[in-house]
Amino acid sequence: MITRFQEYITKQNLCKKTDRILLTVSGGADSVVMLDLFHNTGYNTAIAHCNFHLRGTESDKDEQFVRELGKKYGVDVFVKHFDTKEYAALNNVSIQVAARDLRYAWFEELRQKKGFDVIAIGHHTDDQIETFFINLFRGSGLAGLKGMPIKRDHIIRPLLFAGREDIEVYAKKHNISFRDDSSNKEEKYLRNKIRHRLAPVLSDLTDNYPDAVIDSLNNLREADTLLQLLLHEKFDGITRQKDDTLALSKAEFRKLQPPDVWSYYLLRRFGFNRSTSDNVADAVVRGQSGKLFYSETHQLLVDRDELLIKPLQKNDKAEYRIDDGQQEITEPVHLIFQTVTVDDDFSINAASSLAQLDKDRLVFPLKLRKWQSGDKIKPLGMSGSKLLSDYFIDNKMSLFAKSDIWLLLSEKDIVWIIGHSISDDYKITSKTREVLAVRLM
Repeated sequence: MITRFQEYITKQNLCKKTDRILLTVSGGADSVVMLDLFHNTGYNTAIAHCNFHLRGTESDKDEQFVRELGKKYGVDVFVKHFDTKEYAALNNVSIQVAARDLRYAWFEELRQKKGFDVIAIGHHTDDQIETFFINLFRGSGLAGLKGMPIKRDHIIRPLLFAGREDIEVYAKKHNISFRDDSSNKEEKYLRNKIRHRLAPVLSDLTDNYPDAVIDSLNNLREADTLLQLLLHEKFDGITRQKDDTLALSKAEFRKLQPPDVWSYYLLRRFGFNRSTSDNVADAVVRGQSGKLFYSETHQLLVDRDELLIKPLQKNDKAEYRIDDGQQEITEPVHLIFQTVTVDDDFSINAASSLAQLDKDRLVFPLKLRKWQSGDKIKPLGMSGSKLLSDYFIDNKMSLFAKSDIWLLLSEKDIVWIIGHSISDDYKITSKTREVLAVRLM
């Protein structure tokens, strides 16, 4: 098995002998065998162990066992304690999802902090098959059915060449002790039902189980690889990038048949689910515009001629303070501040990226925030105030453009719609002595 292990790592290009590898060790057979294999093949490793406090004293015994493994193999052991139940309740997720989120976040944090090159997970082929059936029962598409990736980002799964039986035989042959997780026998979890009920039935039905399923998973993975290449090629041909916004031509989109299928595969990379992508396709086919859709990470606007996709903005309700004498800020927008004395050499600049304000009328600290419903301004050159929502309509600004608007305020007065108009109340007059020049970079 050691030879197969080395060959698999080389074939899949999982890691190099010079890499520092963080091994995720629970204490179970698969992770302990993985530790032994890496140790016997001369890799530079350390151990990461999570104590989720879900099984009482068993969890603490697992931790102590893993600490002893560190001493046995002469490697560092990093342990993290989690209040998994509290996290699950606060985030409204299952215990299993909570444990997964917590451990992967900590593994990556530890990798970066301690300078590890890769994180090794002890999943094997039986885990892969169980994941396939879990996703099959959930109605997953190709991305879910292809199973866990052998390598993605900094995570590697070097035991996906071996089954549970292979691992247990190796452990017995080399007198490797490990911990049994009692929860693996509880059939309240779908994975355990598949393991204890479905797998034995499939094994009785056919002589080529589980090999045939593994072959199918490999075929699905290859098909998904080809699909992703084709999708990227098509996507690049019908989109253009401007700053943080991606624009997808509606005219080109309408040529794609069937539109709902294309919509799903083009948009899922931005976190949009099938229901939302179907609604987007329907809006494009019907010639509708102005509709806004959200995923957990992105927003999509069906505009007049394009689909506009951009990351969700953070701190939209935040308010920023700008003191007198402050020369520059870089967040949330990049602004340069300069106080200028009005003399014979002074000239007014009408550039939209520059606000020249009568400093004597300003009350510091100034404030910076996003626009809100009900906001008003007296645009430069006008005698009366106007709702910002009306100002945006008059200037034919899209929903996305409006969502990017920041305002500069003096007390409650809007003095500049940044990148657009200043307030007429704060313009330079014959009585102005000092000017605050604010430049949008």
